[in-house]
Amino acid sequence: MEITLLEQIADELTSIKSQLSENTQLTKAIFDRQDEKDAHVEARTLDVHKLHGELASLKRGQERQDKILESLAMRSLEQETDLRDLRRLQ
Repeated sequence: MEITLLEQIADELTSIKSQLSENTQLTKAIFDRQDEKDAHVEARTLDVHKLHGELASLKRGQERQDKILESLAMRSLEQETDLRDLRRLQ
């Protein structure tokens, strides 16, 4: 009877070892996938930072263009006023 009990324990231990091996493989797969996800998140973070810098640069460029346009509009108005004054004098 002891042999049967030992055999049952050995069978159970074999089953436990098999399950442990499977769980270990699954855990490693989860860690590997998490590493991949972390790399993707880091890449997206870098992309966002790059885009943020580009957007800030575009905004600065737009502000410069707005100032130039405003200056040109003022000059145009001044020139139109000068032309109107010259026409009145003729």
